[in-house]
Parts: sequence; structure tokens; C-alpha cells
Amino acid sequence: MRATPNESSAERDAVLARGCSSPIKTAIGVWMRCGSRIKSRCPSCAELYRNDWAAIARSGVFDGPVEQYRFYLLTLTAPSFGGVHRVPRVGDAMCRCGRLHNAGDSGLRGVPLDPGRYDYAGQVAWNRDAGVLWDRTRRRMRDRWDSLEYFIVREWQDRGVLHVHALVRIARIEAPSSDSLRDAARTATAVSKVDGTIVEWGAQADCKAFRADGDGAKTIWYLSKALNYVLKDVATDASEVPVAVWRHQVALGQAARQTRCTTDCEPQNCSSLVHQRYGSRSQVVSASRRTSKRTGWSFTGLTRTLQRQLRRAWWESQQVDEAGASVVVDSPAPLENLAARFRRELVARDGSAP
Repeated sequence: MRATPNESSAERDAVLARGCSSPIKTAIGVWMRCGSRIKSRCPSCAELYRNDWAAIARSGVFDGPVEQYRFYLLTLTAPSFGGVHRVPRVGDAMCRCGRLHNAGDSGLRGVPLDPGRYDYAGQVAWNRDAGVLWDRTRRRMRDRWDSLEYFIVREWQDRGVLHVHALVRIARIEAPSSDSLRDAARTATAVSKVDGTIVEWGAQADCKAFRADGDGAKTIWYLSKALNYVLKDVATDASEVPVAVWRHQVALGQAARQTRCTTDCEPQNCSSLVHQRYGSRSQVVSASRRTSKRTGWSFTGLTRTLQRQLRRAWWESQQVDEAGASVVVDSPAPLENLAARFRRELVARDGSAP
């Protein structure tokens, strides 16, 4: 039954009360959160998105038999498409342009040394095919270490190209060294489904192992550090863009509008978001899924869909029925140990933890 105007207004007020600044009305008259991932548009939804994924990331560590696994933070970058200015965030650094740059030169960070010779088309094509490359990479790693599960965040570098941070979990019985895992991932290659070119990672890669079964405070410190690192750009938005960076982004945008997103794509007539995201078609955050043969990253099967269902159930449980009695909705079983885990984190946290 369609909601009456008063009911619709009440639902909208309820969504606003929960923090969303721009609720959306669906075709059936139901008000929902806007779901924005950008803080400047809706701080509440952006933070909710970040926290949802952070909870999923933690559930792949705290909610299982951590003593049976080894954990890694793997970073993979894109290849070079032309020289860019080297501008440090702290201190000074000599750049290939011949100048000594510092944080005050942030307007040049990621900007090509020679825009006229920079391979904008190649960079956009790499962003487009990065998902295929990661798929091939994870398959290669699983061919060697069958128990491997992952949580991945794709972050934008200053030059407008994606790179990957991944939390990786492998059973200790077959766990490799950090160098072996890094080399196996970095040397993986794929073939573009659009133009048949070879897609590969850049030369820079890093992999660090960390323990999750030490004392509580140390465990929290390791995981918090990893999560802050991989999730730092998930819900951010630049409000001011320096002129040099803006020009670089315009050139990338033009290249993206001219590239093909499929073999039969006609860019001038195509509405795919690939042409609006510098070529990217990948989700910012993802994790390995549970199957009949695999646990997936989350030991408890935690997903964003389940989290939304839980929030809805909790909100409904706070409502009262016509008789004035509180309506109680049971929480799904897969999350029954979340409260215990949060208590463990709070007890473990001390002054040395971030």
C-alpha cells in the first residue's frame, strides 16, 4: 500500500534524524538514505559507508581462529605512463624537473613533467582493465595458496591512476614469505578484453606480514594501522583543485571520453561511467565472498547488505506498536559475536593504540 503524504513526511524526517542530509524518495514513496560516499555531500552516509567496510575488514581477522592464519598487507601500483613531479608531503625532495620540491608545491603533485608526451590514453586504458588484472592476480595467488582470502581497496594516486591495497589471509600451514606473495602478485599479467593488449602491474610493490593473535592492544594497533592505510581515501572529496592538477584531470577526462569500454563501444554515444571515471569500472572496496567451499574474507559472512538489514531491524525495534509496547526484532545469527568482539577491542585498547 502506498504511503500517505503524512506517512511519507514522517519517513523522511526519520531518515533525516538518522543523519542523512539528502534523503531520496523511491518510486513507491519510501524515503531512503542517499548513500553518498563523499563527505562534503553527506557526512553521515559517507562515514556509514566507511564504517561498514571497516567492520567487514575486521570480521576477517577478529571473528575467526586467527591462530590458524597469517595476515599480510599487500600494495600493488600501476606502471609509469610518463614522468610526474615528485612532491613530498613532508620535507624536501629533488624532482626530475631540476627543482627541489616541498609540501608547498602540492599543486604540482602528480602532474606530468611533459603533458604533451604523457600517455593519457594508456593510463585510462589501464584503469579500465585494472579489474581484469586483479582478477587474474587473485587467481594466480590462489593457484599457489588455496586458502587465500582478501579484502581490497582501490585508491586513486595523485596522477589519476588506481593502485591496490589488499589485506590477505592465508592458512599458516601453507603461508608464504612476504616476498614470495609480493612477487607472485606483482608479476601477474592479464589480457585486455577490449583491445587485447597485455596489462601488468608497475615495478613498485610492497607486502608486509602482521600477526593478529598477539596480545590485545598490539592486535588492535596492527589492524587499525592497516585499516587506516587502506581506507583513507574511500570517502573523501577534494573541494579545491590546483590549476595544474585541474588541467591534468581535464586531459584524463578527455582521454576517458574517447576510449572504448567494450569491443563494440562507440564512445561518443556511450553512457558508461567508464567515460566519466578516468576509465575505472571497478568498485572502490570489495572482499572475497563466501561460497560452498570457501569462508570468504569475513568469517561470519558479514556483508553490507546484512548490515543494512540489521540497521533496519534495529530501527524498527525502537518503534512502538499501537498499544505502546516496544517492537523487538531479533538480530541475525551471523553477527551474534560482534558485541563480544567490540568489548574485546575496547578492553585491549590502551595508550599505545591509535
